[in-house]
Amino acid sequence: MVHLALRLAGLLGLCATGGAFLAPRPSALQHVHKASTSHTSLHAAPAGKVHVLPTEEEVTSAVHQIVQSAAKEAIAARGSFALAIPGGSVLKVLSTLDPESDWAKKTTLAFVNHKCVDIADTSSAIEAQAREKFLDRWGLTNIISLGGTSDGEKEAAEYEAKLRAISESKLPRDADGFPIFDLALVGVGDDGHIGSLYPKRGEIDVTNGPWVVPAFQKDPPSISLTLPVMQRAKTTVISAAGKSPKYPNGKASAMRLAIADGEVTPKDFPASALRQHALWILDAPNGSEMDAGLSTVEQAVADA
Repeated sequence: MVHLALRLAGLLGLCATGGAFLAPRPSALQHVHKASTSHTSLHAAPAGKVHVLPTEEEVTSAVHQIVQSAAKEAIAARGSFALAIPGGSVLKVLSTLDPESDWAKKTTLAFVNHKCVDIADTSSAIEAQAREKFLDRWGLTNIISLGGTSDGEKEAAEYEAKLRAISESKLPRDADGFPIFDLALVGVGDDGHIGSLYPKRGEIDVTNGPWVVPAFQKDPPSISLTLPVMQRAKTTVISAAGKSPKYPNGKASAMRLAIADGEVTPKDFPASALRQHALWILDAPNGSEMDAGLSTVEQAVADA
């Protein structure tokens, strides 16, 4: 299978045959993360789980199945499901998901990132957009909301306090005290940003304790989960699907840099810091700059 070939390519530094992309160059492999007290990777380790599916619809189906499965598993284990979501295209994917049971009522929802704006503003607030597209329909009410001000420092501090106030039965912690979301859906921008961790900025370097940081790349600012939180989710999923006349291959270049480029660093392209931590699910156009064969929905879901 493609994802198995990718694992072997990443570990051996070889170009796998039968439909796998060219593994990172040796210079990148020399810096593969080793266990430490922080358990946080700040370099581009080899990708572990990558699936290229034929169509956008299949990517959406895979994400839907992963959300449903993760929710059922978490609720069966401890009665609660901890989910983190971003904005952007992920909201479109989730907008067509119809929960198969009442798991949404047992879900605690946080945001991977969010602008510091009025949370009822549907033009810019991820929460308002998510409520309108699917949260209200799902009946999901346990949402960790921002305060709605434009003060980035204040919003980040208060958001972290709200997350830390959640009981460990709903949001478990690891040995380092970081939260472990059952599922984190993370978006990647064309420039490689994840959440609101942008290239060549200090937020990506915050790995020594904080769960949330303010991000001042844009005005108004945003808040973002830190890299250690994204890396520690039980399952982290990055999906990329769809295209447009202006971008006929979608985010193909960004996906190649995030997954397969041997020279890029997380400081230059933050998404590369999630290579070994995320399950990557792309449609054919978005995977077109890598020498990858096609996978199936079933294989992608099984890898979650």
